[in-house]
Amino acid sequence: MKSVIYYYTGTGNSLKTAMTIAGELGSAVLYSVRNKPEKVSAKDADVIGFVCPVYEWDIPGAFKSFIKDLDMNPNAYIFMVATYIAVHGRCFETVEEILSGKGTRLSYGRALRCVASQCIAYPPFPPEKLMLPHMERKTKEICEEIAAKKNRPYPRMSSLTRKRYPKAMGPYMAVEQEYDKGFYTDDRCIGCSTCEKVCPNRNITMTEKRPVWNHRCHGCNACVAYCPTKAIQFKTPKAYRELGTIISKILRLPEKRKRYHHPLIKASDLMKDRIDIK
Repeated sequence: MKSVIYYYTGTGNSLKTAMTIAGELGSAVLYSVRNKPEKVSAKDADVIGFVCPVYEWDIPGAFKSFIKDLDMNPNAYIFMVATYIAVHGRCFETVEEILSGKGTRLSYGRALRCVASQCIAYPPFPPEKLMLPHMERKTKEICEEIAAKKNRPYPRMSSLTRKRYPKAMGPYMAVEQEYDKGFYTDDRCIGCSTCEKVCPNRNITMTEKRPVWNHRCHGCNACVAYCPTKAIQFKTPKAYRELGTIISKILRLPEKRKRYHHPLIKASDLMKDRIDIK
């Protein structure tokens, strides 16, 4: 039996989840969204998994494009786990729509509440000492169900969230390409290129030993969280200031704010495009 799991991760919550599921399956190949879909086909896979965070009440745009272009076995057992903090939104419905166009469907869907990791907007919460054990317990449940190939209907978008979605998330999606204009480095930058190597969108390039953001950012904060010297800073981009929304007004990165990433996921893990679990 061949099992493959495709993941998008910024601060490690989704990668840790994917690795744990792979371990429970006995063996699996994990592929980062940074791969080209045609190079990591799932046409001969018996079990196919998708693990990603929820951004703006949906899956990251790069992950959406990846799944659309991925060849897969329509008869496989297909599961999805979404890591989130408050609202999972339409993420499962988005994936189901894509799969439907390929003649298949989700066999299993589960949302996993994790530590909130948008450090440029707020400190991580709930406290890690409380949330990490919760994540472990829930992940264990998820692993057992997936290993048994249990069928589980995916969580659907609530009627209230569906009604609010266009007005609540639309403004941010309209200016998303402006988001990474808020990043810059201070004099602590050592030109190590960690930020470039951990970015799931391949959005960062190094120029004269300094990172340059190329406006394909989904705000995952991997570059901020894994910078070894805390040299990456953030100021609210003009386009976001002009929105005048509550969230746009709180975007900031105080010096003392913790830059959360999952404690068991290292920068070197994010730098890998393929991970084999046996």
